[in-house]
Amino acid sequence: MYNSYYTTPSTTTNTPSVESIFGGMAVWAIVLVVIFGLIALAVAIFMIIAECKVYTKAGEKWWKVFIPIYNTWIQTKITGLAWWWLPIFLGASALADVKSLEFVAGWAIILVSFNYNYNLAKKFGKSNGFAFLTTILPVIGLPILAFGSAKYDKNAATDKNGIFAIDKDSLVK
Repeated sequence: MYNSYYTTPSTTTNTPSVESIFGGMAVWAIVLVVIFGLIALAVAIFMIIAECKVYTKAGEKWWKVFIPIYNTWIQTKITGLAWWWLPIFLGASALADVKSLEFVAGWAIILVSFNYNYNLAKKFGKSNGFAFLTTILPVIGLPILAFGSAKYDKNAATDKNGIFAIDKDSLVK
């Protein structure tokens, strides 16, 4: 006896299988990841070269860019900031790893970065707006300093406190 309840379904359907849909998407996802990864790598290499060029313009050795913490010390020296900005910057960066302080640490890093870029812009004869650009879009600002015609002026008027300088004449006695 033939029982139609136990028959196997027909394999000739017009709808695509799940494997064929997601298999093609997986290939495209891999292609996109590789493309975006190569773009990110190219931008990273470009920014490292730009940073090396800025160090060279400032009279420092280019290889100092590659030494962690020491490169931040060299940036502090190039910008003319006081030595104690180094632990402030490193502390703000370390706070970014604390889950409950991410928001505060993010704003602290932006302020300290703007302070560095403010003095860096002054040392290269650039404006406050350029310091803002370099803080928000370093991929544009730093290459302008590195590959542009701006010259580093070691004696440019900057304050060791940067944007946090206090005008002593304006204080009430």
